[in-house]
Amino acid sequence: MTQPSYTALIVDDEPNNRENLARLLAQNCPTINVLGTAASVAEAVNQCKRFQPEVVFLDVEMPGGNGFTLLGKLAPVPFKVIFVTAYDAYALDAIKCSALDYILKPIDKTELINAVEKLEPKAFQRQQLDNLGAFLQGEQKKIALSLADEIRLVKLEDIIRIEADNNYCHFWLSNDEEVIVSRHLGHYYDLLKGLGFVRVHQSHLINRTFLDRFIKKDGGYLVLTNGHQVPVSRTQKEQVILLFSDLR
Repeated sequence: MTQPSYTALIVDDEPNNRENLARLLAQNCPTINVLGTAASVAEAVNQCKRFQPEVVFLDVEMPGGNGFTLLGKLAPVPFKVIFVTAYDAYALDAIKCSALDYILKPIDKTELINAVEKLEPKAFQRQQLDNLGAFLQGEQKKIALSLADEIRLVKLEDIIRIEADNNYCHFWLSNDEEVIVSRHLGHYYDLLKGLGFVRVHQSHLINRTFLDRFIKKDGGYLVLTNGHQVPVSRTQKEQVILLFSDLR
């Protein structure tokens, strides 16, 4: 069976970065056909309209705006997005909830290959693309979870809690399902901290919507509406108490 190929655009204001990424893609990702590059938001808008790429490798900071500005100008976005940036401090709020992946510079070859492997056959692209465009317009809030054999869109309102387990994260959903993702908890904390999620322990991130009660004894722990008990670190106790005050 012939492996599908994808047309691509590289958007980065640094010539060396564009050349390096194009070289890495050519050497390691034969399914990617780079049609062009752009160095600014304005140039990227024109190139996207000209080439109509299926995937865009997008930097965050650029002249004339940033990567988010570009996506806003093109919403609903007609391509998949893989961020490639040196800025790890971006929570990416809305955008990262639907972006295919987020790679930090300097680019790790394995991470790039893994990101490209997340591209789906064209027949299955439309739902993902529509969700990204809809999220940019504020119509829904979902997060893309990359599993072993699929990329799954999950509504934030359905996530009860997330628990770290070494290099993995366990997601517990409102339908009692458990989903395991190969990512660090810090990644999801940066992503979700402004969207109703609170880190109450080094290994635990909870959706405040599902809070039931705070048990002060035995070091302190939370009980969620699904009955799960989540420990609260000593440094987070004051924040948890304030959290319950805010919900009154």
